[in-house]
Amino acid sequence: MSLSLRLQRIIERNPILIRYGPAATLTIIFILFTMTSVVLTEVYLSSNFKTQVNMDNATLSGFKVSGSPGLVLLADMFSIDLDGQTFSVHWSLVGACGHQYTGSSNDICIQNQFVNNVALYLNGNASVNWNLTTPIGTFDPLMVQNPPPVTYIPGRKQLPVEEYDTILPTDPFLPYTLQKQASTLYYPFDVYSAYVSLLAIDTDSNQSLPISGVIGYGSVIDWNGSSVSYPTTVGNETLYALALTLRRQRMVKAFAILLVVTNWVLSVTVLWMTVLVLFRAHVDDNLILTSAAVLFALPQIRATMPDSPPFGAFIDIAGYFMNVCLVSICTSILLFSQLQYHYQPVVKTPVEFTRSQESTFLIE
Repeated sequence: MSLSLRLQRIIERNPILIRYGPAATLTIIFILFTMTSVVLTEVYLSSNFKTQVNMDNATLSGFKVSGSPGLVLLADMFSIDLDGQTFSVHWSLVGACGHQYTGSSNDICIQNQFVNNVALYLNGNASVNWNLTTPIGTFDPLMVQNPPPVTYIPGRKQLPVEEYDTILPTDPFLPYTLQKQASTLYYPFDVYSAYVSLLAIDTDSNQSLPISGVIGYGSVIDWNGSSVSYPTTVGNETLYALALTLRRQRMVKAFAILLVVTNWVLSVTVLWMTVLVLFRAHVDDNLILTSAAVLFALPQIRATMPDSPPFGAFIDIAGYFMNVCLVSICTSILLFSQLQYHYQPVVKTPVEFTRSQESTFLIE
């Protein structure tokens, strides 16, 4: 006996299941979906801004900050413009490491404490002619020692007093590098990076200051931010470069892939229905008409992808375009088959009578 027949007999023998079964099933399914939604929401929220920036060893190690004597900077990528190919970045001085830069008696890293007047230069300004250019910002230790009243608000004491905003172009050298993943062509697996030269100057002595590390942080919804520092020794001087990177969160990628799979499931269903009709299997007329509904649903599903790019990404070539072509062909075949089946022309055939039938017809 099949499982479905057993379930049917069990339900028929239990009137309570007949009466309350649908409501109980609906309640159970609703509870399961609610729990799943809560869990996914918690995972999504925890993946956004999941680490608090501070100067303890675990945090510095997680952000790959060496902890060697020098300054610790924060580069917070708070916005990305995919059309303009730019990042918007908050720059702030988290603190410093080493007694000569913190003024403490040991070489530990201390948050929101430094003794040098710092001027920060980026990219073209971070060159041998830095004194002929304007820094993106300056950091004054007196502002930390005599902070403004806003720092006395509970929870804001350890926040940097000064921060500066810049707009950085994403890597403009795609024609040279052919890193196609740095474009919406690879959506949702596209990755964008901005490369920055850094120079910190002590404005009192006009000497460069070492940079212990830069914390690359991403506070853009649906994106994860990271950074990699590249200190390079040239002669007696250490030069600092930084790569800032934004990539889409896993849940965004999973949702986009789920929509691609959904389009393929709908397309294959219409294809299977078409094969059945071609082999003279009986398929309900209303079910056949749903193929047209699927054809118009495909672009709507494509448009609901998070931060959906213009048409032409690789998921369109492997998914959407193929889906539309397949469903269009199948829908045309299904409609023509229905026309042929329901609207067959009337065929007139001559009727031959025998002599007795003719005589009877004439008499009458």
